[in-house]
Amino acid sequence: MIVTSMADLAVDLAALRHNYRQLRGLCDAGVKFMGVVKADAYGHGLLPVAGALVAEGADYLGVGSLEEGLVLRQAGLALPVLLLLGILPDEAEPTVAAGLEVALFRPDVAQALAAAAGAQGKKAGIHLKVDTGMGRLGLLPEDVLPFLEGLRAFPQLEVLGLTSHLAVADQEDKSYTLRQLGQFEGLLRAARDRGWELPLSHIANSAALWEHKKAHFALVRPGIMLYGSPPAAERRPPVLLQPVMSLATRVLQVKRLPPGCSISYGRTYTTPAECDLAVLPVGYANGYSRLFSNRGEVLIRGRRAPIRGRVCMNLTMVEVSHLEDIREGEPVVLLGQSGNACLTGDDLAGWADTISYEIYLALGNANPRRYLGV
Repeated sequence: MIVTSMADLAVDLAALRHNYRQLRGLCDAGVKFMGVVKADAYGHGLLPVAGALVAEGADYLGVGSLEEGLVLRQAGLALPVLLLLGILPDEAEPTVAAGLEVALFRPDVAQALAAAAGAQGKKAGIHLKVDTGMGRLGLLPEDVLPFLEGLRAFPQLEVLGLTSHLAVADQEDKSYTLRQLGQFEGLLRAARDRGWELPLSHIANSAALWEHKKAHFALVRPGIMLYGSPPAAERRPPVLLQPVMSLATRVLQVKRLPPGCSISYGRTYTTPAECDLAVLPVGYANGYSRLFSNRGEVLIRGRRAPIRGRVCMNLTMVEVSHLEDIREGEPVVLLGQSGNACLTGDDLAGWADTISYEIYLALGNANPRRYLGV
């Protein structure tokens, strides 16, 4: 690996395309595929990731906000884009103008979208958001049919489908997920019995994509598995995923400390014996969490080196006593592959008691991104 800066964050678009093909292969031919690229593509970069997915054949893109949707349109991406968080009423006009579809769960937004669509001589595509047990956005099940009937007053709205989100599809116990799926299927049947076609209904996230074929419906919308991580670290999907993000640096200084020497703020680590220490120019300013202090590891020459003391804003210290002749300028991998060893997003997440999603967002948002496999 060639490290070109103090914090070298690389995004491998060839790995992203590989993951897309693996996940697409889990779907039947008629199922549409939405690549979820919200939150700046989980920290990997909205436009490069979206462009790669579109070139590979994705049918839809899912973003969080109107701003992200407009960025895609301004870049010339014309395929359907769903605003997964919905919009506010005053965002209806630019949403319709850009031909963006909306997750809908508020009557005032329905009214605003219909007015904007009417003024522009267009139809506004909406996906009715249903809360089947996530306890987050969406209509409660008992409100879905009355809400749908109210939409008959707005012929400017094209109701493309129902959508919901699964809370624990990544867990081994499937009882709650099956309950959510049953609720969703029941609402879909009831709505279709009333004349609503709902051709693009969807509920399958990454975990449901590979564990619940009955959840595929007309469209699937994986996120985290596109970026190379399983939805839950302890459960491995049936396809080989490749990590898309990596982070590397170089040793800034090497020093030998005597026994009884404390390292970093708060003196949380004291050397029990003579210690060779490598100081790395990466810290929480780079999204490298302070929670890795005295817990995390890095890779040098394909071997692990433990973090000693607290991670600082711009510096992290690791012990290299077990490695011979470590020199300043030596490459260090903080996320990714070194020789036969690998540190994954889930490894880093475990040290910080979080999930790989947060790791990728923190690192991707804090460092310049270098793209591979373009």
